Amino acid sequence: MNIAQHAERILAAWNVADPEKFETELENALHCCQKRVSSSSFEIEQRELLESVVEQLRGDKTFAHSGRKSSAQGLSAGFALLQHLSHRVAA
Repeated sequence: MNIAQHAERILAAWNVADPEKFETELENALHCCQKRVSSSSFEIEQRELLESVVEQLRGDKTFAHSGRKSSAQGLSAGFALLQHLSHRVAA
């Protein structure tokens, strides 16, 4: 599975409000990002970005509805980056 597909699956799990599926997709994406495979520098950068977003979402998801402004901004930025990654097509 490529980075765009992982991003799409995370967004889909969030959109259907399935906490277990969301956590599973975050874990799957993180596992994929931590694999050491030879890739282009572009793919490496995408993998690092996805890993960073996943770690941010894992930290912020428990505060998503707590009213904390910084968490809401972090979630919003994280989902914007996921949308961006989901539209990237691997060469």
